[in-house]
Amino acid sequence: MDPSEYEITALIPQRRPMQMIDRLVSVSESGAKGCLFIKEDNVFALRGNLSESALIEFIAQTAAAYTGYNSAVNNTPVKEGYIGAVKNLIVHDLPPVPSEIRSEIEVVNEIVGFTIITGKVYLGNKILAECEMRILAGN
Repeated sequence: MDPSEYEITALIPQRRPMQMIDRLVSVSESGAKGCLFIKEDNVFALRGNLSESALIEFIAQTAAAYTGYNSAVNNTPVKEGYIGAVKNLIVHDLPPVPSEIRSEIEVVNEIVGFTIITGKVYLGNKILAECEMRILAGN
């Protein structure tokens, strides 16, 4: 099944108002792409822009959706995960409200219960934010 055909809430544990991904667009063997339409009632919308913390959460929830999708296609329970660390975060710009942003994550390594990813957020072709993230697998 195409990743975009899944209801996003079946793939991630977050719910509104903390849900920061609308759709999982594509999945590869080592990564995924997602999208988020930023509405004015978004809890992270401040002074006409989406905040830095929302961009980090968007990357993390794209990784969660990637894991959830892989669990769904393998008929295993969707597990929760927790951000363990964010490294080398660069926020180039903040997206305006309203707008649609895209995310890309790439799994770099999986070791001892941690998944290490790189993530980027885009508005059109412009990179808004990028970082490395360590995600701890939960139950």
